[in-house]
This record gives sequence, C-alpha cells and structure tokens, in this order.
Amino acid sequence: MKKLILLALVCFATLAEAQNQKGTFSIKPMAGINISTFGTPTIEDIYHAKVRFTAGVEGEYGVNDWLGLSLGLMYSQQGANIDGVVTTITPLDNDEILYSKSELDGYLHADYLNIPLMARFYIPSLRGLSFSAGVQLGLLVNDKTKTDVTNATIKISPSALDPNTVQEMYENTLVVTYGSVTLTDVCKSVDFGIPVGLSYEYKNVSLDARYYFGLTKMDKTENPDNAKHRYLSITLGYRFHL
Repeated sequence: MKKLILLALVCFATLAEAQNQKGTFSIKPMAGINISTFGTPTIEDIYHAKVRFTAGVEGEYGVNDWLGLSLGLMYSQQGANIDGVVTTITPLDNDEILYSKSELDGYLHADYLNIPLMARFYIPSLRGLSFSAGVQLGLLVNDKTKTDVTNATIKISPSALDPNTVQEMYENTLVVTYGSVTLTDVCKSVDFGIPVGLSYEYKNVSLDARYYFGLTKMDKTENPDNAKHRYLSITLGYRFHL
C-alpha cells in the first residue's frame, strides 16, 4: 500500500509539473472573463464592476527551468457599470450658487487589443504553480458609454449650504430634469499599465488569474476625470509545445 501511495504521488508530481524547459517555445490559446471597473480618486464612487469577455493567445520562451518570457495578443472587453450620485457647486453672478445633484445609471464599454509582455516565474517546490509580472500596451478598438441622468438643481446662497437647509429647499424649489447621454470616442486610443498574475498548469491545461493596474488616465472628454482601467482577468488555456 505504501508503495502504491508513493507511486501515485510521483506520478501526480510528474503530471502537474509546469511545462517549462530551457530553450523551448510554446503557444497558449486562452479565453475567459474580465471583472472590470475603473480606479479613480474622485469623491463620488460611480464606477462599479462589470463582467465582460476576453480571449487571445500567448507565446512563451523558456529561459531556464524556472523562468519564461511571454508575449501575448488579447482581445479584452473592459469598462464598468455607472451608478451613483455626483454633486456640483457653480458660483453665480448674484452672489448665489447653483447646487446640482445628478443621479447616474448606465455603463461604459471599452474594448482593447492588449499586448502583454510578461516574465513568468515557476516555483520548483510547488509544481505547476507560477506567478508573473510585466507591462502591457492596449490599443483601443471601440468604446461607448450610455448613461441615464436625473439632475436636480436649486439656486441658494452660500450660507444656506447646511444639509438640512438644502434638503428643505430641494423639497420646495427643486428643478428636476431627466435625460439620457450616449457617447462614443470617450477613451484614449492607447492604454499602458502593469499586469500581475498567478497560474496553475496541469497536463498542459492552464488556469490563469491576472490583475491589471492601468497607469493611463483613460478619459479624453472635455471634462475628464482621473479614471484608470482596473480589471481581474480569469482565463482557461491549453499549451501547445513547438
């Protein structure tokens, strides 16, 4: 029985070993999902996670038994749901201010061709497991945002900005407008950032989880915010050795 258990463990370790050897090339088609949003330092939290699709291929060269270098091409659907409240205060000429509160409900889609250049580090003591880090260039394919807007506006004096006073004035003098905004060409055409990941491979089947930290402010509209791409990519792939 002990010999059978030992033999099973040896077979499992052999099968689960990361398929990386010095001087070898491999390609890995892969597909999965992005859990995408935008990182932004603004006070209003209007961007929320949205599940989208990703697929592509990576080629890898084995530098040695524990290090591989890979270059990929991925079609990546990114973006976010838009849901939240934005408030603005605009000074007027008559010593009053225009106090506006906008409720937003919609989405922003941004699809890219991403080119990740990664260094993959294999862990000898944990066969099949590796982690990676690198840089990524993204080329925008198309983008679209559609947002329903409910805008509530009042004119008040600066001394009336007490929350209770504002609420009372909203109830009595509120001006409400409704609208829907649809725009294209709202994102910059090039995105740059840092992907980091963790993957496990068994019999050439690879499960990969990768998080992307965008460094480019993606908004190119007239009143841009500081939003940057953030997404968790989970893919399943199969490695072919060349």
